[in-house]
Amino acid sequence: MSTILQLLPATSADYPVLAAVVQDAFEEDKLAYGRGPGLYENPEGLLPMLERGSADVLKLVAEEETIGMVITVAKTPNARWLGCLCLLPAWQGRGYGRQALQMVEEAYPNVYQWGLDTPTLKQRNRRFYECAGYRVVGESEAWEGFKLLVFEKRL
Repeated sequence: MSTILQLLPATSADYPVLAAVVQDAFEEDKLAYGRGPGLYENPEGLLPMLERGSADVLKLVAEEETIGMVITVAKTPNARWLGCLCLLPAWQGRGYGRQALQMVEEAYPNVYQWGLDTPTLKQRNRRFYECAGYRVVGESEAWEGFKLLVFEKRL
């Protein structure tokens, strides 16, 4: 990986590109599970966050191209939820996800507790998060019969 990855604030002008990134990144989930995550099914859900100028929506940029997106949500002053970390398929498996996750954690120096969920059946995601220091702390159900692993990391 020689390309420099940047984590930048997203704006309303980024909406078309971010919506396309979400569609491409989660198309595999749609095919495997019959539907994708909420933003895949309803990308317009990004608009209110972007219009507010929310620092919770960040874009991942490499080679002057938006290649991914990160959404985090404050739970407390010291805890955040990683609601979305996605990369375009062509950029996956090359270390950018690991780098992006580290950049996100470093972007919030006062946060010492992170949480997230990911489909139970996505073993690649489980390995990714476990290698980054997250541990499974529970399970939830996104819809009937579709289980998610709940992860936590304490810094």
